Amino acid sequence: MSMMTRREALNLTSALAIGLAFPMRVQTRRPKKIVIAGAGIGGLCCGYELMKRGHDVTLLEAAGRTGGHVYTVRDRLADDFYADAGAEHVTKPGYDLYWQYVKEFDLPMLFYPRRRNLLRFLDGKLCTEEMLADRSVLKGFGFNQREIDFLSRHAWSEFPLLYHSPYLDGFKDEYRPFDAGLNHLDEISLNELLKKDGASPAAIQHFGSSNSALEMIWRTAILKLRGVPLYPPELYRIQGGNQRLTDAFTTRLGDRVRLGVPVTAIEHGDSGVTVHYREFGNQKKMAADYLVSCISLVQLRKIPVKPDWPEDKEHVIHQTPYYSESRLIFQSRSRFWEKDRISPNIYFYQPALRAVWPMADELPTRRGLLLGNAAGVADPEAALATFRKYYPGKSEDIEQVHVVAWPNDPWASACERVAFSGQLAKFWPKVMEPYGRIHFAGAYADNLQWGMEAATRSAHGVAKIIDEA
Repeated sequence: MSMMTRREALNLTSALAIGLAFPMRVQTRRPKKIVIAGAGIGGLCCGYELMKRGHDVTLLEAAGRTGGHVYTVRDRLADDFYADAGAEHVTKPGYDLYWQYVKEFDLPMLFYPRRRNLLRFLDGKLCTEEMLADRSVLKGFGFNQREIDFLSRHAWSEFPLLYHSPYLDGFKDEYRPFDAGLNHLDEISLNELLKKDGASPAAIQHFGSSNSALEMIWRTAILKLRGVPLYPPELYRIQGGNQRLTDAFTTRLGDRVRLGVPVTAIEHGDSGVTVHYREFGNQKKMAADYLVSCISLVQLRKIPVKPDWPEDKEHVIHQTPYYSESRLIFQSRSRFWEKDRISPNIYFYQPALRAVWPMADELPTRRGLLLGNAAGVADPEAALATFRKYYPGKSEDIEQVHVVAWPNDPWASACERVAFSGQLAKFWPKVMEPYGRIHFAGAYADNLQWGMEAATRSAHGVAKIIDEA
């Protein structure tokens, strides 16, 4: 089986980027048969684009529903409440391709003040945005004078620009980080670079990383090239829940989507693939021209593949790290934060409860709904106790707490990937390269793992490559 050279891989990444800027033309070639493993937003988008071009597409989804981490909960909630238990917002700018699908499917969008008037518990102190621009407060945290001067004029979330900016102009193509002339930064961590460049211990504590300095600066450069803030304050969501988009894809794909059908083995060669799967308790197989893997690498690494992955691809599949967390849903008898005149957008940074924010506040009800997140499998009682311990108001009246524990999901336990473990050169662009007739799409397979946008970008690019093959 022929393998890609680094030059070919870099050309591929450029082709993917170009494919996002221009719509795919109507397919005029021989229809191809494609199996897509996974019907999350990436698999659905890829299947939809290939279907529109006249290809024979089958999506095999192990779970009993489509959407993956795009999941809107309504059960057990009062007053027509709904809660996005997975992917919960989009930005503008930043989710450009996603917005195209929103327009195509005529889905109503709402402004989502998720990042307005943020409150943060830092070093045991509740800080407003104004406090984090106060020189005396910043000095108390231990920032140096240069950092204090910067934060007095910029938002807290923009702090990385102080130390990243001198390196950003070298990045001209967001898919080609090794062209920036900074490959030596892949040999050290961001913490080491910050220390070398004079950052304070406070800066390293709050904004540092043990990951590759090159990767972390590249991520900042991608946003600069896209014209997107580091931490976009303008967020949006689909009215009625973000699952409406994946449901729209699913409806259009129809019976091309098969549920409760996990892939159990993969065979591949120069002329095609054979996908083994289980359906209604029976082992079956399907031959195709291409396979698009749209499942997380956590799941892919469990599936036998013949011939074996090459060593470098094996490393990527087994070493790409993900985070996994729970979504907490707090239903209250009132929107008590309004009575207390306290912003409900709070970062606690506690193991039992990292943050909370309101949702579904457009509904005509006196009740309130707060969402939250916690690492791993959340304990609802511990999360509620954490909220009550740190919430600074007196009117809290939460009446029930629900948990959607993604780590317990047999098919979607892994959320988004995080920064690669070790050197970027060991993962990029290998993580998004096809191997023979097997392609890869999903939030992990793009340069910036921004959830639904990354998934649709990578899926759209793969569909274009297969269509034009």
